[in-house]
Amino acid sequence: MAEAVWGAFFIVFIIGLSLAGASTVLKYIDANKECAKNTDCAQSQYCGSDFKCHEYPSVAITNVESDWTRPATILGLSIVLGALILRRRR
Repeated sequence: MAEAVWGAFFIVFIIGLSLAGASTVLKYIDANKECAKNTDCAQSQYCGSDFKCHEYPSVAITNVESDWTRPATILGLSIVLGALILRRRR
């Protein structure tokens, strides 16, 4: 009977050490995080998936002016010339 008690005590002891080790590892991992949500960072930063604060990227907007006059003229003249060629063949 004494051996069963010592065996049970040993199993409980091992489970206790495992839980203590897991708790320590989780606390260590949580302590290494710089942030958990965006409010933990400065005003101009966000919390990334690596739990570190990053600056918001600046997006440069470029306006491209498209002038479709020349292509429309070429297409229009091509249609008119095609119609004239077809009319002469008849």
